[in-house]
Amino acid sequence: MIRISGATFREKNLIKKVEKATFKHLGQPDFFVIDMTIADEETIKSLNASARGVDKVTDVLSFPCFERLELPVSKEKFSFDDYDGNKVLLGSVMICKKRAEEQAQEYGHSFERELGFLACHGFLHILGFDHIEPEDEKIMFLHQKAIMDSVGLKRLSQE
Repeated sequence: MIRISGATFREKNLIKKVEKATFKHLGQPDFFVIDMTIADEETIKSLNASARGVDKVTDVLSFPCFERLELPVSKEKFSFDDYDGNKVLLGSVMICKKRAEEQAQEYGHSFERELGFLACHGFLHILGFDHIEPEDEKIMFLHQKAIMDSVGLKRLSQE
């Protein structure tokens, strides 16, 4: 389940579609709650500065509740404090709408493709994927491509 704020009805539907495809691709049952906010530049810049010490606007920020999860993970792997018998809070994702619009233009594709990509990227981060090391980056980017292709948001050009 995803709770989305700051998005239009169409944007919410797109994000939900990407979320569903992400869990399906990873073979992970979805018993999670994810909070997602579509934010303005000032909000994401402030949060980026306080959370990461980087005083600039960014496209997406992810705040996982857990270290890398061994997927697929079962409900039984979570403690009583994490699992309420129904859902586990997985984390939060924040996307800067203006930055997504700018990047869509820069890369020559639709806003929907960029928003979907940033949502997918954020979901993978809160599931524990990262792209700091080259091998981890390769794995994460292969997942992103497969998920985006599965929802019909294929990359048209080399980004």
